[in-house]
Amino acid sequence: MDIEAILKDQVSHVAAENRPPFESNFDFAKFQDAKNSAVDEWKSLGKEGQARFNSDLKVFLKHKKLSPDENQDFHNGKNLYLLNNEINARIGVKSNIDLIFLDELNFPNPAMELLENSENIDHIRDLYRLRKKTTGSERNSGITADEARRLKNCLRQGRELYLSSRSGPLMVKPLTLFYSLTAYAYVVVILNNPIRFKLDNLPGSHGMNYLPDSIEAQFGGDMPHGTFSDLLTSFPTNSVRSRDIDYSQSSLNPIKEFYKNRYTVTPGTLLSMIPEIRDYYKITTGRDSRTHPLEINVITDRRSTSWELQIGDGITRPPASDIKQAFNNFKTSERHGKTIITIPAAEEHLAQASIYSDIRGRLWYVENPFFPVVLPELCVHFLLTSIFSNLMRYSPDHWGEVLLNQVNTNVSLIISKYLSAFELKMPILLLRSISKFHPIVSSES
Repeated sequence: MDIEAILKDQVSHVAAENRPPFESNFDFAKFQDAKNSAVDEWKSLGKEGQARFNSDLKVFLKHKKLSPDENQDFHNGKNLYLLNNEINARIGVKSNIDLIFLDELNFPNPAMELLENSENIDHIRDLYRLRKKTTGSERNSGITADEARRLKNCLRQGRELYLSSRSGPLMVKPLTLFYSLTAYAYVVVILNNPIRFKLDNLPGSHGMNYLPDSIEAQFGGDMPHGTFSDLLTSFPTNSVRSRDIDYSQSSLNPIKEFYKNRYTVTPGTLLSMIPEIRDYYKITTGRDSRTHPLEINVITDRRSTSWELQIGDGITRPPASDIKQAFNNFKTSERHGKTIITIPAAEEHLAQASIYSDIRGRLWYVENPFFPVVLPELCVHFLLTSIFSNLMRYSPDHWGEVLLNQVNTNVSLIISKYLSAFELKMPILLLRSISKFHPIVSSES
């Protein structure tokens, strides 16, 4: 095994051979409208009229040709309908997730306290209705107390594993972090994914592969669906939040594209997307990080409001090709060595940019090696912790050499810095994904 392969920056993809779960010629919205009208007609028939159909609504719907075969086209059409509804309910409106500020001197403890506070059955049912704009709305029954109890157990397990990681040795940290993240991921999925409603319906797979010979991760396309693919679909919009900024990008196209190609990627590529280790990435690989400081300001004139995105630090900025694909058809310019993008507020959801936020709420533009797929930050960490936990489990000799600094010191340095950075950030990311809060670590809290 070439342990230095960890530092490689390499991405490849091949077209999928299966049919994506959000591709369909079935117009589910039209079907749903017709079915609702038929149900109203059924009610108006009264007992006498319903008796002609054995007093059975299903028989009546079949008579109306509104009982389609439960084929793949029908299911895919329904998936697309639910995804579209959730996206439309989120874009163009202020988030109902409140900002909360945590003291930077002691933020890990209150962050864990907030996560532990979520381990309540009634609270979980409230969170389901809060975080799902459509399938979790008041007109739906939400989730049962029994389902909430099961999610509570996932939260408890995730927290216990995370605390074990924080107090445990570096030797096993990737494994405890990955399993903690996996337990929490189940909750993220049920509370946010518009086509997942029960733990029993989740596929029994990680939804990704680890390739031990090349130390790479494989995801997307025609791979068996599982936790990773469900996690990605749990972000129907990319929420851009800071103290003063609050808007969402539609993830419809990125999610659809995810299932069209299978990607193979090295850890070095994924590590280049983590803002907290950007300096260490440069030191250890000799390459620039893919992360760039991002500042967003509001520009208002008499006729409209726009967002002005300033990308870069005045010295380095993303390649023009990356900017073009992320902000196609938006006005682009340069000022003081930074790339300037102007986005009318009414069109903010059309951008397809990878934008991450650090624990202090500072925004970062991330060059996207997977475009048109846009990976949520939590998905990048899922891939990285999976790679390192597999390396630890199946190649303990090589993993021990990494930790003991008996291989390339750059490999040892970047892995240890990544693990410590993610361990600090993980509770913050989780709270932003499963709670009623969007925490920001601040000295002014």
